[in-house]
Amino acid sequence: MIQLKDTLKKSTNKISLGTAKLGVDQYGYSFNDLPADKIKFLRKSIDIGIDTFDTSPRYGDSEKIIGQSTNNQETKLYVSSKIDGLKESDHNSTRVMVDSVSRSLERLNIPNLDICYIHQNELEIISCPFIHEGIFTLKEMGLINYSGASIYSFEELDYSVESSIYDYIQVPVNILDTSYYKRILDFNSEIKIVARSIFLQGIFFQKESITKEIKYSKPLLDSLFEMETLCRSYGVDFRTACVAYVHSLVNIEQIIIGTASIDNLKNNIKSAGYDLDQNLTKMIDDLSMIPKSWTNPRNWV
Repeated sequence: MIQLKDTLKKSTNKISLGTAKLGVDQYGYSFNDLPADKIKFLRKSIDIGIDTFDTSPRYGDSEKIIGQSTNNQETKLYVSSKIDGLKESDHNSTRVMVDSVSRSLERLNIPNLDICYIHQNELEIISCPFIHEGIFTLKEMGLINYSGASIYSFEELDYSVESSIYDYIQVPVNILDTSYYKRILDFNSEIKIVARSIFLQGIFFQKESITKEIKYSKPLLDSLFEMETLCRSYGVDFRTACVAYVHSLVNIEQIIIGTASIDNLKNNIKSAGYDLDQNLTKMIDDLSMIPKSWTNPRNWV
């Protein structure tokens, strides 16, 4: 059985491997081939320095694959998963949540979750007192260390931060839109920030998909063109800048990057260590702080 870290990891590498694609082959907009041996892929990811994993029962067999991959590993890992299928004002929420986490722990082959997120982001779910009671029970039972909310709107963000129920908040953060990140900072809260969608599910690099999938695609395409041109003027590859910029945001605790390619993972780790020019960083700050409607997939086609 693998060991879990008792405290937050202290590492210059904030990358957490998102495992959705390992369990749901068609997830996102990446055209990378899936590894023939997913267990071997995860073990290689640990070998190159990845010690943080994000998963969910919603991601097919990903929890089970992680559990098989990390069996007998001496490396200490930091694992987060999620609870799904909750209902508003359900008196049975605590039982449902305990059962869900217990199943996840069995599949993952670990004693507890470092972070347990509520996978549903609707305000009526994350604000439900019965679900809050379930979170407290999970902590008291030692099944989870920290609780988290994964949100897509400012209203959900504001509640998650102000309620003091959640220790972590997962938000979209990317080189074109840091509005969620900046809004959290305005609260001066102790909540920990986890960045997801730094490539917007990979659609940044699939412009044909942008045109098909996003209702108002022109503003996104225009923003991409402007940012790509800006990065090129400083001699920086856009993909590298995407990772390096988010990694440079000092209040980001983790960056979830979903990939099933070791080469991509190595490149992302390398990009995370790239030192962007201060002037370029300032210009990215100015361009990205304005909220973008296309950051929320609810607004896509």
